[in-house]
Amino acid sequence: MAATGPLPASAASTCNTSFASYQTIREGSTGAQARAMECLLRKAGRSTSVNGSFSAADASQLARYRASIGLKPLRIAGRLPWAALLSRGNTPTLERGDRGSDVLRLQRSLRALGWTRVPLNGSYDSLTVSAVKAAQQQRHLSQTGRATPALWRGLQTGKIAGPAAPRKAAARPASSSDKGAKALAFAKKQLGDSHRYGATGPSSWDCSGLTGGAWKFAGVTIPRTSQAQWRSGKKISKSDLKPGDLVFFYRGISHVAIYAGNGNVIHASRPGKPVSYLKMSYMPYQGARRPA
Repeated sequence: MAATGPLPASAASTCNTSFASYQTIREGSTGAQARAMECLLRKAGRSTSVNGSFSAADASQLARYRASIGLKPLRIAGRLPWAALLSRGNTPTLERGDRGSDVLRLQRSLRALGWTRVPLNGSYDSLTVSAVKAAQQQRHLSQTGRATPALWRGLQTGKIAGPAAPRKAAARPASSSDKGAKALAFAKKQLGDSHRYGATGPSSWDCSGLTGGAWKFAGVTIPRTSQAQWRSGKKISKSDLKPGDLVFFYRGISHVAIYAGNGNVIHASRPGKPVSYLKMSYMPYQGARRPA
């Protein structure tokens, strides 16, 4: 459907299409960039509103515009529709040192494709040359850095994809120190809870129930009893203790606590005593393990 009338002068006068980056526009988008997309579509002959609220009708017009230049008729505007609309018009040959509205039109289109270092100042500078060469490479054109009609046609028909989006760094697997810190944080939240033999929470604990609950919170399942916990994990020397490590006391490994740093542990000691801090030196130390 063609536009029902010319773009109102009031709308044209406030149609800003220069942005630091260009957002994806879809049905429901609002604001200055939604208005810019509406304005560009209207100038391209589509029957859109120009009010900064991208409606379902606007999205339908966008899909028709996309189809008209050979793109899939999607109701969403990413890099390619932005670049195509921003570069619409004549196809002059431009080179370094040129100035004016055609240069600015080119720069907006390149910026929309992801060449974000390109200035929007209408001056064909070295950064513009670099982006043009990269775009020419994508279109298998001679990399002269001059904007030619062939380059313009590539921009206007969505045939230049722009630079690859930066890859997100892979999430770093949680380290043993991260997990130990989480286990200790859990234990700290139980300070003041009561002791009860065989209890595993949520408000009462025995010694190994507390350590098991703490490490479960950190994403690691450990055995239920202090003796079984002693037989699992990595043996740690006293000098290498880190927060969250399991510390064992008494002959027969009858007690276990969570190392809290500075020679202290958090433990569930015996009935009548709440979960609390204690100096390691107050109990007969037997060894330590790190579950992960």
